[in-house]
Amino acid sequence: MIVQRWMRWGEGEDGLRRKEFVWVLAPVPSPLEHTWPASVVMALHEDTGQVHDHTEGVALAAQVDSGTVRLDSYERYKRLARAAHERAKSRTRRSTLTTVERFLRSAPAREAVILRSGGLCENPTCLGHPTERTEADAPLLEVDHVHDLARGGPDVPEAMIALCPNCHALKTRGKNRRELQKVLLAEARLRHKSFSR
Repeated sequence: MIVQRWMRWGEGEDGLRRKEFVWVLAPVPSPLEHTWPASVVMALHEDTGQVHDHTEGVALAAQVDSGTVRLDSYERYKRLARAAHERAKSRTRRSTLTTVERFLRSAPAREAVILRSGGLCENPTCLGHPTERTEADAPLLEVDHVHDLARGGPDVPEAMIALCPNCHALKTRGKNRRELQKVLLAEARLRHKSFSR
């Protein structure tokens, strides 16, 4: 079900900025409303049908008039900052209430992965800050499922990996994330096997 619609700035194949429509989808088990999760029903009842325009007040800083003149980074920054200040003046609401479905994660699996990591990022090609610590002197690590839990990934240590924030971002949003996920899954399985002996 579509529970929210909004517009944002994106970039076309021609390299020029353009408005894009984004649909926020929520999974439902069937077309019958009485089978839908309460969070989806609530989101649909709160939905006004309005397309929220996240481009409002943001000038096309990468293009001027006909799109033939390109601005440098400093001019783009100034225009975007000016638009942000204008939008902040007219904002009437601070936030929009949204409902998110979260999966319960196995605490023992997470603890096992942290223990196995020895407090270091488990990405064998980590170039970030693998030894960084929190103020409480704990490892600054994020335990992640190599295959997302929400998409059916198993919640067991051999399918989970401890990553520094940089590597977590690469695994989740990086251009080469598919290849990295294969490396991380192999590493998680190898470490699991080593610790299970």
